[in-house]
Amino acid sequence: MKKIFLLLTLFTITISSCIKAPDSQPVVPDPEIGTIVPSTFDWKTTKEIKVTISVTAVDAQSKEKLHIIKIYNSPLLNSGSLISSGAATPNKPLTASLSVASIIDKLYIYEINPNGIAKVTEQEVLSPLLNVKLQNEHNLMLTRSNAFITGNVMNPAPTVPFPATYDVTINNNSSITLTGFNSGESSSHGNTYKSYYIPQGFRRTEEINFGNWLAHSVLYVKGTLTIDDNVQLNKSSIVILDGGTVNIEKLSNGGGYTWPIPSIYIQNGGKLNISEEMQANSGTTIVNKGVLSCKEKIDVNSGSSVYNENIIRVLDDDDDDDDDDDDDDNLGNGIMLLSNSSALYNSGSITISKINVSNNATVTNHVTAVITTKNWYQTNGTTLNNHGELVATKEFKNSGGGTVNNFCRITANKTSSQRLTANLKTGSLWHSQKFYGNDATFNMDGGSMFLMARMESNPYKISFISTSPTFSLVKNSGNMPDLRWAASQVKGNIEFVHEKLVEGSGKNGRDLYSSSFTNGALLTKEQTINIPGTTCNQSLGQIEPGTGVPTDPDPEFITYFPSQTGWGTYAFEDLWPVKGDYDLNDMVLKFRIAFTSNSSNKVNKISFEYSISAVGAEKNSGVAFQLDNVLASNIQSVTGQILGSGSPFTVDANGAETGVNLAVIPVFNSAHDIIDYSGFLNTDKTQSHIISPTNKVTVTFNTPIDQSLLTMESFNLFLSVDERGREVHLPTYPSTSKFNTSLALGRGLNPNDVFKHNDGMMWGLMFPESFAYPIERASIIKAYPYFATWAISGGTNYPDWYSNKEGYRDQELIY
Repeated sequence: MKKIFLLLTLFTITISSCIKAPDSQPVVPDPEIGTIVPSTFDWKTTKEIKVTISVTAVDAQSKEKLHIIKIYNSPLLNSGSLISSGAATPNKPLTASLSVASIIDKLYIYEINPNGIAKVTEQEVLSPLLNVKLQNEHNLMLTRSNAFITGNVMNPAPTVPFPATYDVTINNNSSITLTGFNSGESSSHGNTYKSYYIPQGFRRTEEINFGNWLAHSVLYVKGTLTIDDNVQLNKSSIVILDGGTVNIEKLSNGGGYTWPIPSIYIQNGGKLNISEEMQANSGTTIVNKGVLSCKEKIDVNSGSSVYNENIIRVLDDDDDDDDDDDDDDNLGNGIMLLSNSSALYNSGSITISKINVSNNATVTNHVTAVITTKNWYQTNGTTLNNHGELVATKEFKNSGGGTVNNFCRITANKTSSQRLTANLKTGSLWHSQKFYGNDATFNMDGGSMFLMARMESNPYKISFISTSPTFSLVKNSGNMPDLRWAASQVKGNIEFVHEKLVEGSGKNGRDLYSSSFTNGALLTKEQTINIPGTTCNQSLGQIEPGTGVPTDPDPEFITYFPSQTGWGTYAFEDLWPVKGDYDLNDMVLKFRIAFTSNSSNKVNKISFEYSISAVGAEKNSGVAFQLDNVLASNIQSVTGQILGSGSPFTVDANGAETGVNLAVIPVFNSAHDIIDYSGFLNTDKTQSHIISPTNKVTVTFNTPIDQSLLTMESFNLFLSVDERGREVHLPTYPSTSKFNTSLALGRGLNPNDVFKHNDGMMWGLMFPESFAYPIERASIIKAYPYFATWAISGGTNYPDWYSNKEGYRDQELIY
């Protein structure tokens, strides 16, 4: 096989920057001996799988009835691992064309049959073509959980006044101090608090003095307010109205004051972006009905409260916690601290790397609400009331006390419980891959479940206790340590299923556990007692078929990349056909895609959701994607495009680019049309981080497309740099018909793929997760020590080189 050199000399090449003149070709020293890359290397971090799923009829009358199918890439079975959903009948299998990370070796297939019976099948990924036949044995039933429907009463968020007329309108950048009414003053418009207003369309970029010493005042923002500095609210509140945006570096509030209304109130449609951290103390309240994004930390203490009814994200990608293989880089390194009798009430979606709950703080997660975190930590008299879904992709940890009241579902990669009191309510599920307990008590109502894949060694004083007249279920599918001297107990109407149980006193022997079972508790190898299925417990304990339980009559057929709620990343160099500094941050896009199909497995819609993470260049790059197997004439409509700059892309009435045969869908013409920034964006750690909004482009087809023709293999995202014809694509992807081929002449490019250099290097990569990109001018080969090894091996060695593992990253060189 012909081989070509990989330029490890990126260590020594002096390259001015990402903005050097495009015609300046650096003089390249000889590469190091042995640094060779297969000439056919495609630089991909993903692989394609075609899965055909066949189902079995439950009876003679159900051969045409739908079986609902969901495919996950993790046993956590949460939205962050859902990659496809659809349906099959015994006469018509489901075929799904999937794009997954190269390192994925197992899929988890969840099926609900026409009687509402459900099960999960683990499927090894041994080839790109998988044929899976689902059988009916050991089926489970799906019903609704009363706890899920009625187990919680919403905690109403406090409100703020909305004036019909404002006292002061701010429509310029002149100096201003927010003050309330002085003694004897009042509003001529009848407002309780002196109101200031930034109108729609106005962008305020100068600081505002919030050092109010008079009565309370309120700033209402309908336009945009940007303050690149610390803001401390003193007797002042900020209300972000529908359509308003506030960008602040750090935000806090003064103490020694009783707040009459929330210090921060975000309406639905409003956005608050904090580039570093925010703090709530002294009993203040934050109400979010819009989108609250914070890069580093939200600190809630001293009796303060947060009410979230929409979206909170704290996602710092500079993650130095690199000691665990199960780390989830989609969640970054941001943290929420709740302490000193503070409270969090969530009825929306919260995505945060770490949540620390301490010193009598309380978290209430309402029905249908979701909290997703890598690490949950709880201690010291704290309480979690979970009526929705809580996912800890790395660890749910408790230490030194605390109470968990689980009404619905907790999912964790690992549960570490020390001095925990957990109350598992009827219909609820606690599902953990690994479990460790030390002085932990789980009080189980009838119909509750605790499932684990493995109990860790050296447990002590673990108690599963039930006083209910009906049974609950504990199940361990892996090995289990000796409990004879662990002071542990299983007491009351609990069936403990140990799937590796054997007779005798050897490994997993019954004699190691029997003395711990009292008051009617059962130790079995296979489950014998039925646990009614609920929406919360995913029917993972139902072993008796039910009747009359309907499935969705109109199921969604959707394939996701990288998952339903996960993020992938495109990272580009923009100097093609000349090499740059290979920091891969000239354009960094976080994205996720949903391919929606009809019941015939034909795609009728694509949704491309994205956020600009970084722009490490002064060149202008527009972004578009070509659907390599779709004609432009088959595009019915496109929504969500941002093309304010007018070039490099223009579009026809249907949203496809003008003058092309294959469908080219412009996403945006310039990052400046989306984000207000100067110079480079988010590539220098010493500068303020700017949070980019999330946008969505939706493409609808006239004639649905076969799913096999619309995968990540044919989703061809590219840059157009400074001029329409200068395109930058990933390796193996073709250019569009508007590509200027003359730009590639005489540039030392691979004759079979002009988006690879003759030495093998590329100008862009795509990742199946949120990629922690290098800082400005730090080459990818320095930031990621195993990048070169991966490339030299043609993708065989270290296919997870970009992961957050020990030794995989030089954190000083990661943004």
